[in-house]
Amino acid sequence: MKVTEKSICGNYRDINEDLTGHFYNRTSQPLLLIADGMGGHQYGEVASRFVYDKVKNAWEDNNLFNIDEAERFLRDLVIKTNHELYDYQDEYPEYRGMGTTLVLVAIIESSILVLNVGDSRAYVMNNRKIEQVTEDHTFVNVLVSSGEITAEEAQTHPRRNLITKAMGTEKVIQADVFRLRGRQHDYIVLATDGLTDAVRPDEIHHLMYSSKLTLEQKAQELTKTAENNKSRDNISVVLADLKAGGGE
Repeated sequence: MKVTEKSICGNYRDINEDLTGHFYNRTSQPLLLIADGMGGHQYGEVASRFVYDKVKNAWEDNNLFNIDEAERFLRDLVIKTNHELYDYQDEYPEYRGMGTTLVLVAIIESSILVLNVGDSRAYVMNNRKIEQVTEDHTFVNVLVSSGEITAEEAQTHPRRNLITKAMGTEKVIQADVFRLRGRQHDYIVLATDGLTDAVRPDEIHHLMYSSKLTLEQKAQELTKTAENNKSRDNISVVLADLKAGGGE
């Protein structure tokens, strides 16, 4: 497997509140992370960094998970980290109101384990199709699910970025969890809404299968495309080529 990350501030923000990462535990099992901090007078970057550090340290300190153990570990880690971020804002009132999205992807043997809170996304793909694994925790997604608006209408809805669930905004929170078979997929793409609001899934798929580009160049092209399409947010991706050799 090969992994690369790209995160840019974009043309409309002064601070990059996104964070990306990929870590390995003591038995070289990888964990991919993307987080989009928000709120609290530009303290979104504090929230995303808080969660990033807690997850990174916990993952790197452990070893040899099977898929069931990994799911329990990551479910509990999200609950614990959220609780700590919530309490941190009680201790430091100037940070009140901050929060962050979170997507985690662990590759355990031949399985892919995905956890998410918020509206950052995980996609998997093969040469035939791209599939959005995560479900956005947003107001408009509730409207789409209930049939009140279409998915197309959701893309331009004035409240499309109103998040219904985020790390640090409630004392108790649980991530959505998904399991997939790794062998069916070539790539994993994690992205913040700065990318997904501006680049359609079919465009992401087409770019990921551009054989002329390295994985690093694909990350560069994705973020540049979002910028060219007038994305008004920080733009971040984590790309994993599941079929490539090498650990980085």
